[in-house]
Amino acid sequence: MRRLFLAACVLGLAFRADAGIPDWAKAVTVPAPALPDGVPDWPQRTLLLETSIVVSPDGTTWRVRRRKVIQVLSNRVDDRTFGSFAFDDTTKVKKSKGWHVPPGEHAERNTGGAIDLTLSQEFLTDAKARVVALEGIKRGSLLIYEFEAESHPYALTDVESFYDGSPIALARYSVELPAGWGLKHSWLPAAGPAPARDGNVFTFEQRDLMPQREDALAPVPTDLGPRLVLAFVPPSGTTASSPAFADWSAVGGWYQQLASGRDAASDDIKAAVEKALAQAGPAPLDRIRAVTLLVRDRVRYVAREVGIGGYQPHFAADVLKGLYGDCKDKGTLLRAALAVAGYASYPVLIHATNPYTVAPDVPALGSFDHFVIAVAWPKDAAVPPEIASGIVEAPPAGTLLVLDATDERAWPGTLPDNLAGKTGLLVVDGKGVLVTLPAAKPDWHRIMRTDTVTIDAGHSVAVTRVSRFYGGPAERERDRNARSFKDRREAAESEIRKAWPGAEVKDYAVTAEDKDGAFVETISLALPSGAPSLQENAYWLFPGATYDIDRVPLTRRTLPVLYPYPVELRRETTVKGLPDAASIPTAQKLAGDGWAVESTFGRSGGSVNGVWTATLSRTRFEPAAFAELRQFWSAASKAAAPGIALAP
Repeated sequence: MRRLFLAACVLGLAFRADAGIPDWAKAVTVPAPALPDGVPDWPQRTLLLETSIVVSPDGTTWRVRRRKVIQVLSNRVDDRTFGSFAFDDTTKVKKSKGWHVPPGEHAERNTGGAIDLTLSQEFLTDAKARVVALEGIKRGSLLIYEFEAESHPYALTDVESFYDGSPIALARYSVELPAGWGLKHSWLPAAGPAPARDGNVFTFEQRDLMPQREDALAPVPTDLGPRLVLAFVPPSGTTASSPAFADWSAVGGWYQQLASGRDAASDDIKAAVEKALAQAGPAPLDRIRAVTLLVRDRVRYVAREVGIGGYQPHFAADVLKGLYGDCKDKGTLLRAALAVAGYASYPVLIHATNPYTVAPDVPALGSFDHFVIAVAWPKDAAVPPEIASGIVEAPPAGTLLVLDATDERAWPGTLPDNLAGKTGLLVVDGKGVLVTLPAAKPDWHRIMRTDTVTIDAGHSVAVTRVSRFYGGPAERERDRNARSFKDRREAAESEIRKAWPGAEVKDYAVTAEDKDGAFVETISLALPSGAPSLQENAYWLFPGATYDIDRVPLTRRTLPVLYPYPVELRRETTVKGLPDAASIPTAQKLAGDGWAVESTFGRSGGSVNGVWTATLSRTRFEPAAFAELRQFWSAASKAAAPGIALAP
């Protein structure tokens, strides 16, 4: 997404000169708000966060002004900070100013000029920031920044975040449109105030915004910050140089025109696809998966967001030739490759992280930052249950399977957990249609562990554990394994020793992607007779079963607990070498609002089999529901507690 922002960060560069602060800043700094007593809740607060835009008569040029005033509340801050204004090749920065007002002293203005920094570490990007630095910062300092720029946008839409990472006393956004123009707007994720209107100047304000703090198993603070989505509407019959979108269908038409012809299959693409299909099975899923893996694994992801390249994909033939590309490049190549294999597909624009970006009535390009594709499932073929997470019914195109060629950790045919439940724009036949991807279900994200336990006559124990991860858990483990096999193995072995005190790990192996898409981990361990985990002459059937359930302290928590996805956990243990007379535990079954736990046991001669399952279908627990969450945790632990005697 192309956007401009203003922030305060640390930088070791500044110059000083005496100067008074501008009149607009005096309105919020004279007198300066009193500093809080004691240790502040936040190191700083934003007194003013302001954006104003003036749109030229034909929409070609926007004059953009950003202003920000910060009050430092803590001595625990760096004595050098900077304000920054983000821009790209559509924008030329005209003015960059900064003032510092130390407590009880005269204002000091930056006169040493500004510098430009590249914002991203990606290979090709035109995203930069104009930086103004200030120094001598202390408790009570007032920091004032002002930027002015001229922008030539790609579309007559805008998205403004009112999130600043600290409390905001006043956030303001205003836009002056040409005579006769209209404005569509929407607030996300919750309703917000209507604009004040003076002629054709629309002004939106929010006061006393308090950001949520970051915490484990909690909503992402930036996702919850107020977001203003806008679309500027020229009068009927007016020709604007930048496209204006009447609805989402028009956005789809704009993208299809932008990408026209770029998904053509070259001879090299045809040859690569034919080779991949030669090794695939005959079923549609086998063929689609083979083509998807070809693109996912062969083409390296590299962001290429320079100029219109932030929106327009490169030609599929060039992507395969260079073997690198961003999400829309890889998706476009995948569309070309699927066409060779005989499958129609369609672009889907979506947001990779924030779930609150799409306003149904306000079409805006900034609503999306990711590109996936939807392949048309053959009408005469049954839909395998294992791909249910990625299936969307879209009347214009029929039954579709969503594929993300960029996500190297997701098994093709399973929807990456970060996309579940989100709304995207499906581009079909020159039109855009909003579609909502399936919400996650527990069996799409599951962990299945099987322990085979052999007890010898001397009561020493050998255990072979095979763990299979699917969906989100598989993506997580593949990512950890790819980052460092050594670190992941050490973490797994540490967890084994925690679950089985006194255990010695004998062997360890992983399969990153099994034929069914599972991440498979196999561990062999030994417990000598008398090991701490064999005390009380018993073997505990499900040691460490609840380690797969993330927990956080709840006593003083005020934020909701939010799990990333529903999950299904299964632990099966078969113990061989037990006395024939050894009794088996009693089965348990417990359930609550959004969860269920069960353990069952059986015997066959000297072998005992036990199965423990925990299913969490509910992912969000508000503080009022913490008692329910505690019940789930307690029930899972209780059901996993049984042991079995090693001797009569």
